[in-house]
Amino acid sequence: MRASALVRGVIDLLLTVVFAVVLVTGIGLYLAPSGRIADTIGWTFLGMDKDTLTNVHTYFGFVMAGLVSIHLAIGLKSMWVMLKSAFRGSRLKVAAAFVIPLLLLAAGYQAFATYVVEEEEESTDYTYEDYSYEDNTTVYITGTMMKYYTFEQLAQEFNVPVTDLLEQLKERGIEASANDTLAEIEYEYDLDREEFKAMLEEIITELRGE
Repeated sequence: MRASALVRGVIDLLLTVVFAVVLVTGIGLYLAPSGRIADTIGWTFLGMDKDTLTNVHTYFGFVMAGLVSIHLAIGLKSMWVMLKSAFRGSRLKVAAAFVIPLLLLAAGYQAFATYVVEEEEESTDYTYEDYSYEDNTTVYITGTMMKYYTFEQLAQEFNVPVTDLLEQLKERGIEASANDTLAEIEYEYDLDREEFKAMLEEIITELRGE
């Protein structure tokens, strides 16, 4: 397909702009907390929340795909000529030109697959169960509690004073208020969820005198 220099220039300019947007939103999504923690703590990147970043990234990704298709259609003949010329030269360079993009694609796919799996795991719906904690000597904090409960709700759930719970956390170097969610503190202090959960269960067990 023949195209004027103006058309080629406009396509290249649009590709550059779209690439910049996809790159920035991609970095934002990579840095975003997993699952619903981002919603819980009101996380944003350049003024955009995680849902907005996802929508912008997806939309401009499709735009980039269309522009790349046009760019390839316009420059297909030139690309073929350059490839034939390269094959007459160093085969090592030709091999590298094919292998490196394939490796980048594989790495990108792996990162995407990991991201999708995390999102599916975090978006799983949990059902609330009625536990009789007054009669049950075992303190067990569910995944739902770790994601959505405030310390006030957690204390009420296990029938312990929230002030004592917060004081015990403070002694362990964690400052929190009754209205803070467990997810917020987990993210703020970069805590491992299972370790934080075990710590809370231990504190509540001690407060209940068990």
